[in-house]
Amino acid sequence: MDWQKNLVRYRRDLHRIPELGFEEHKTHDYLWARLQEMGLSPRAATNTGITADIEGTGPGQVIAVRADMDGLPLTEETGLEFASQHAGVMHACGHDAHMAIALGLAERLLGNRHAFKRVRLLFQPAEERLPGGAIGLIEAGALDGVDEVYGLHVWANLPVGLVGLKAGPMMANADQFRIDIRGSGGHGSQPQATKDAVLIAAQTVVNLQTIVSRRIRPLDPAVVTCGTIHAGHTFNIIAETAEVTGTVRTFSADTQTQIANEISRIAERTANLYDASAEVHYEKGYPAVVNHEREVALWEEKLRGFVQFADIDPDMGSEDFAYYLQHKPGAFLFLGAAQDDGESPPHHSPHFLVNERVLPLGVEVLYRAITEIP
Repeated sequence: MDWQKNLVRYRRDLHRIPELGFEEHKTHDYLWARLQEMGLSPRAATNTGITADIEGTGPGQVIAVRADMDGLPLTEETGLEFASQHAGVMHACGHDAHMAIALGLAERLLGNRHAFKRVRLLFQPAEERLPGGAIGLIEAGALDGVDEVYGLHVWANLPVGLVGLKAGPMMANADQFRIDIRGSGGHGSQPQATKDAVLIAAQTVVNLQTIVSRRIRPLDPAVVTCGTIHAGHTFNIIAETAEVTGTVRTFSADTQTQIANEISRIAERTANLYDASAEVHYEKGYPAVVNHEREVALWEEKLRGFVQFADIDPDMGSEDFAYYLQHKPGAFLFLGAAQDDGESPPHHSPHFLVNERVLPLGVEVLYRAITEIP
């Protein structure tokens, strides 16, 4: 069928023109043109976002399907013939595949209107950056009149043909913090006359690692990672200030609050130990993706015999698809997209690759979630 023939072209066209969050203008124009060619009436939604309704004649619910649009600030190193044409930007997470799958789904649905009531496609900007595009789409009415919402993410950790799906927490709360440490600087040969911000930052990083190991229940998953330390300008000057940044990943709101409080307590007391000060800036990011039990069970029933289910643990990554699930019942799954030889560069790598055999599977997985009649 035509929808199958077009999938690779869609994906490769989109892969060539990656754009950062809220800057997806060429991507928007490409999607808009393809939707109009199908006879649909796309609508602009929050900056570069697009929604499009597909009317069916069958029974069932009004279903929304989300595809994220943005790329990442990376220089592509895949060597593909259809590699990024935009310097310093790359589709290194699979969003090009998500959009191609959504376009293919539209064509598949248009040929089978009897099998569904109405489907709303949500092409969402800026999944990769806070505050993300989901909130804006929701505020613009993208979920008005919708009964259920579904989404998927191609997953390089799973072979093609396997899916990861589970009820309850699927991906984590993702927060970030910055600790500003202030001591007093001086000559490197006279540390006794200073309050060394580099030393305090180092001690703070070490002490923060006790939060998960000694303050959180062992059965409650959590991660505290310090990603950067910035301090000083030259080898023989003791720094007056230092900055530590990091991320926190949790599934429980209580654990999220506890860790935020622990970071402040440890940072302030560590600085005080050296007669210095520390100020913590803590920002909550995307909430946890929590799949609804009923929708997961329905999806599993409809996919049984078509794909194999992988036994997966919740992932400490994050996704702003979480916001849709806070408003409507639905589910989000991982769609195996590893290379056939098993050598799959990770997501967010300049070498990241999507196995294009996953594209028709993605269409079929969503089609089966949506339709009431095979």
